[in-house]
Amino acid sequence: MAQMRDLGSGRVQPLRAHHTFGRLADQVDSCVDLAAVSRIHAAIEWNGAAWLLRDLSRNGTWLDEEKLQTGESYPLKLGQEVRFGSPQHKGWQVDCLEPPQDLLLNQDGGQTFGLEKYHFLPNDESPELALSLSAEDGQWHIEDISTGESRVLRHGDSFDCHRQRWQLFLVEHLVATEQMSFEPRHFADYEFCFETSLDEENSRLNLSADGEQIDLGERSHHYVLLHLARRRAEDADNGLDVNSQGWVDTELLAKELGLDAGHLNILIFRARKQLAEALPAVTGLNKLIQRMRGRLRFGGSCYSVCKGAEVTHRLTAKAE
Repeated sequence: MAQMRDLGSGRVQPLRAHHTFGRLADQVDSCVDLAAVSRIHAAIEWNGAAWLLRDLSRNGTWLDEEKLQTGESYPLKLGQEVRFGSPQHKGWQVDCLEPPQDLLLNQDGGQTFGLEKYHFLPNDESPELALSLSAEDGQWHIEDISTGESRVLRHGDSFDCHRQRWQLFLVEHLVATEQMSFEPRHFADYEFCFETSLDEENSRLNLSADGEQIDLGERSHHYVLLHLARRRAEDADNGLDVNSQGWVDTELLAKELGLDAGHLNILIFRARKQLAEALPAVTGLNKLIQRMRGRLRFGGSCYSVCKGAEVTHRLTAKAE
């Protein structure tokens, strides 16, 4: 992550893709509270290959000993010092010039995380919350794993988890803009091919769509999806309409699988995490498992279940 260090306070500031400095706190990303500093004084921008500094002020910006030409862009190098308003002011040092990345900042002084598409807190082994970047709206969502409740997180929003305070730090979502240039694929466009051993101790999942094959390997969370897929296929065979197929009481499902409800929810979120990582531009993954009033079901509409060499269940309904 790219960052600057305020040499006066020692504070480290991660950089957004377009990061502004100035005196007007509610209009800039980093406030520099000095009389000689303009309301919006300077900007540091990522151009896809390098970080560039631009002076936007009346009193000037200095890069090391050089006063910048207003409006011109200057590439930054590690260790350089930037001063705003006067060369005598305490400056900001360039600490890191990595490309911009969404971050999860620990406000209690602990570790800062660079976010990918999916992230568990407090850790992968005992998750309580899940953060995911939606391919539909380009926004981060936070979900309570125990309840399934979800809300959008925006830049600067804070939340608590496991007795620690966290804050979301966002750069501009260039990826989301790129995805608008084509029609994204929905997860229901894929056929889910479940395979389980005769003793059902091992479960494997493969996805296919338009000649694309994705092997998701053997995972314990595949068996939860497989079990729900069976229930939905059986309801379809019994003539239930598509809106009624596959619903199972959450507590009953946990009992059938020999799990407690907490572990069941963790496996569901791990399944979604694996698919989000394997299919980063695919939409609808929040509907992989659908929930309604204490019940849930598998959201896929085209799948098969094989036990050993035998296909035991199949559904080829159209996506809803």
